[in-house]
Amino acid sequence: MKVISVVNQKGGCGKTITSVNLSYALSMLGKKVLLIDLDPQAHATFSVGITPQHTIADLMEAYTQKGKLDNSLIEKVLIEKTNRFYIIPASIGLASLEHTLSLREDKLDILHHILLIMDLNFDYCIIDCPPNLGVLTLNALVASGYSLVPLGISEFSLKGVENLKNILEFIQNFKKKSPSFYYLLTQYDQRAKFSQKFLHRVRDQLKDNLLTTIIRINIHLREASSLGKTIFEHKPTSRGAQDYKKLAKEIEKVSGEALWVKLIIKGKNFNGIYVVGDFNNWEKLEKYRLKRIAPDSWGIDIPLRKGIYRYKFYTQGRWFPDPSNNQQEPDAFGGKNSLLVVK
Repeated sequence: MKVISVVNQKGGCGKTITSVNLSYALSMLGKKVLLIDLDPQAHATFSVGITPQHTIADLMEAYTQKGKLDNSLIEKVLIEKTNRFYIIPASIGLASLEHTLSLREDKLDILHHILLIMDLNFDYCIIDCPPNLGVLTLNALVASGYSLVPLGISEFSLKGVENLKNILEFIQNFKKKSPSFYYLLTQYDQRAKFSQKFLHRVRDQLKDNLLTTIIRINIHLREASSLGKTIFEHKPTSRGAQDYKKLAKEIEKVSGEALWVKLIIKGKNFNGIYVVGDFNNWEKLEKYRLKRIAPDSWGIDIPLRKGIYRYKFYTQGRWFPDPSNNQQEPDAFGGKNSLLVVK
């Protein structure tokens, strides 16, 4: 599952509109998509016409209290909008929960661990973040392989780019991994000279990190949101619908080079466990160290291109194949390598 966080510390840039309509557009391409509303304001939840009884706050609270999740709660929180478009909604309860999370040692890993435990069979997970760079947004960034930053036509948008770069460096230094960032120009008025000049500036400044898709200003996008609909349900032939279809195809292209593969192993007493294999030259590297995601489970997400990879787990001087993977082959020392096939 490819996890994409939609993030900007500034409100009014089209963040939620992008999260909702990109999710739906990807589902129209035949992808199974999960939208997670991580904003206490719950704008994405309202934008798809949902009044939920259970939300992402319930999942996060259950995990922080028990270290695990009940399947019954997961089923209550996960809402099916179409056969390929699902949402985990939000509520104002996230606001108080954010303070609780900030006191935990693993405060930045909660959402990542929840996604590992849920083990959902989706092609994409889109996370609509709060309009700030607090603990909830940092959780989304740590859990993501990619981040999409909507930029409105404003000088304040460019000032926020530097802050996001600093956060990216922080996550890279602290977690030894960080999402790939892409920027999306929104609310573009091609008739306005300021918009045209702004476009040239961001192309020079952001270069290949700026997506070629541009979301043009379109009143139907806000109308759809206020009605609890996507643009494709409200005005499927509008410019807004055309632009988000184009964005979905571009996201599919830029995220298609590598797939995020999840590995999980059961065990309580590991004193540091790593995955080693063809993808890291069989070296015990800190970025390939598994994290405890439950009292008896450890997990990791690793980006891999299509192919076949040999791998093992390593802990305390001991090498052993993945006990949950039946695909194995003999190694040169009389043991077994696990085989990972990425299609």
